[in-house]
Amino acid sequence: MGGRGGSMGGSHGMGGGAAAVAPAVQVAPQAAPVVQAVAPPAPPKPKPKQTREQQLLAQVKGNPAALMQMSDRDALDTVKAIAAQPIATDGTQNDTFCQRWLNATGLANEMPEVLDDVAFGKARRRAGANKLYHSDAPYDGKATTAVKTLQQLQTGKTAFASFGTHGSGIYLDYDAVGNVTVYAGTHGSQVKMFLNSHARIAKAADLKQARINFETKHPKTYQYLISSHTTTQWGKSELKTIWLTSSGYNAYDNGDWGYKVAYSRKALTICSTIKSRQQVEQKGTNW
Repeated sequence: MGGRGGSMGGSHGMGGGAAAVAPAVQVAPQAAPVVQAVAPPAPPKPKPKQTREQQLLAQVKGNPAALMQMSDRDALDTVKAIAAQPIATDGTQNDTFCQRWLNATGLANEMPEVLDDVAFGKARRRAGANKLYHSDAPYDGKATTAVKTLQQLQTGKTAFASFGTHGSGIYLDYDAVGNVTVYAGTHGSQVKMFLNSHARIAKAADLKQARINFETKHPKTYQYLISSHTTTQWGKSELKTIWLTSSGYNAYDNGDWGYKVAYSRKALTICSTIKSRQQVEQKGTNW
């Protein structure tokens, strides 16, 4: 038993000697964390004040009908400011007042829906819409230029506004062969499309009323436009674009002649296929 007692004493401190006590560890006090002062954010810089001209242009950007809500004085100053706007000189824009109007209001930058042949056919039949055709002749006589022009119509940032008897816009025809023969030249090309659900289509009676409303509401602006911006071969007819788009329309149906005009590509669903004049004439009918 003694042996076990000795063993237990040695192992657990139960023998005669007292257990050694470890000295206390001195812990140095920790310094308080240093809080960095955060400067308050600088106040935002005030936006530069818009000029009156900029304010007027901002009203019609994205909303051409805002012109009809203005006073005659404001409307006159707005169209004068638009007339002074620069225009692209690379052939992608037409150097006319109506092109500037479509640019300033954003109508020239609205995009169409572009579909391949199969999807286009399904969408057109679903909409119950007629196929319409647009042809372009190359200004430099090169077939590749006509293709690029039509690609601009499909996907370009800005639409070229062709002038004509129903204003500046994209002219459309029911007859593929007749259209390509008259407008494509020797090396031109053609695309097909239809007016979609975004089209707000005016008829002849709507055009007449829109012009009367504009002249009545803005007599000075009307006279300025008639006297200053009818220099193309189409004269006053060119301004149909202004009367109609400021009244909320983005397309015109001529009716008797079978022509339609789109003032915004948003109104169009366009097929991605581009055909040369020769391809259209070989088929001999609408495609």
